[in-house]
Amino acid sequence: MSTVSLTNLSLSTTSPNPVTNLQTYFKERYPEIQQLGKDLKSGNLAAAQQDYNKLEALGNNVLHKDNPFLRSDRGSDFNAIGSALQSGDIGGAQQAYAALESTYLHKPASTASPAAATVPAASNTSGSGVSVIA
Repeated sequence: MSTVSLTNLSLSTTSPNPVTNLQTYFKERYPEIQQLGKDLKSGNLAAAQQDYNKLEALGNNVLHKDNPFLRSDRGSDFNAIGSALQSGDIGGAQQAYAALESTYLHKPASTASPAAATVPAASNTSGSGVSVIA
């Protein structure tokens, strides 16, 4: 058995290549997430609860966490889905799923180099502007 640490995450596997195991995990997780979304959209509470439980088990088996996400924002959204499903709130689960889905649609802020910008000086000063780095 080998162990690899990925940003404070320990992934244990019997596979000689833990990265391959993680890639397989993501391929297995994707259709499960899609199915959860379909069942939530159709309002099928029982099926959505089953989908949620499958994803939770997948996270436990591979990541040793109660949710199947490495990112904390996605984990929080997933947990909100579970809480809503547990209380029978299909609308709340749909909203939490939409929040989870939005994390995949929006790219993180660019880390491009700062650009120079000109800020006009106050009217009581004699300068034409101040150059700053944004």
